[in-house]
Amino acid sequence: MRVFRRTLFSGIAVASVLAPQLAGTQVLPHRAENQVPAAIVEIKRSAAHTEIHIQALSALTRVCFPASGPNSPYLLAAGRNYRYLGGDNVAACPDRRDYAQGDIMILRFEPLAADSSTFSFVSGQSGEKQSIDAISPSTPYWNFLRVRVN
Repeated sequence: MRVFRRTLFSGIAVASVLAPQLAGTQVLPHRAENQVPAAIVEIKRSAAHTEIHIQALSALTRVCFPASGPNSPYLLAAGRNYRYLGGDNVAACPDRRDYAQGDIMILRFEPLAADSSTFSFVSGQSGEKQSIDAISPSTPYWNFLRVRVN
């Protein structure tokens, strides 16, 4: 019963944080793995790029995304990697920035193939090597696995 209550409370807390953001979108929130307090709340696809909106579910400190190199984030769909192009309200490493609960980061990637129905967001080579377990590692990587695309 205790686990059920904790799970229910977590779900209610996430829903209350995300509810205002989701009013005009079709995409449901998709939480990050390993208890990273972030969720994909919107996905926009165009011929030029695939854009994902990530919301901080609690305050986050010293966040950055490598613009290139082996630890640059990418989208993985149907066995293909889609390269990170940049974004809005994000810092390129080595610069870092803090986010308050509810802040939105926008990241753009090469456009997903039109027939892609799911993808995974991977934090580069380090994210590939991260084990997925119930306990947060000392350095959590931002991985979102099996995100459904409408």
